[in-house]
Amino acid sequence: MSTTAPTQINTQELSEKQKRFLAPFVKCTKDVFSMMLNWEVSLVGVVTNDLNAVRHHLSGIIGLSGSMRGSLVLSVEQEVALAAATAFLGAPPENVNADVIDTVGELTNMIGGSSKDRLGLDGVSIGLPTVVCGEGHTVNFDPGAHIEMLQFQSPHGPFTVEIALTGIG
Repeated sequence: MSTTAPTQINTQELSEKQKRFLAPFVKCTKDVFSMMLNWEVSLVGVVTNDLNAVRHHLSGIIGLSGSMRGSLVLSVEQEVALAAATAFLGAPPENVNADVIDTVGELTNMIGGSSKDRLGLDGVSIGLPTVVCGEGHTVNFDPGAHIEMLQFQSPHGPFTVEIALTGIG
């Protein structure tokens, strides 16, 4: 496992290397939320290498394999998931149901796929998303993965996009 202590970074304090690496994930996240939900979202912080990060109520997880491997995790509060499903479906769900879970999975898939394409990662494949629900759930990553958690704010609440990769130079 990564032995580096977690670091909370103000977005103005990112190194140039971090900015270049994270830019496609930030851009794709903003684009997906804008195009699919008509929401403007903003990056409010970055946390590096936090193995004990607290996630929101629902997390969509998509794996990457090949020349680079790891995971991308979209973690949203229940209110964000319900509002996103309402935007997708045109009618508000009463609670977290299969449609809400599918919405989180589809958003995860779109962010993961478009980020992979924007990064130009040859020899890297993405899997199908899995969604985990529940307060206080954890996501474990590959030992030695470098982890960057992007913290966003939406009109309906906070969410994060976490990138955990091994095989990056």
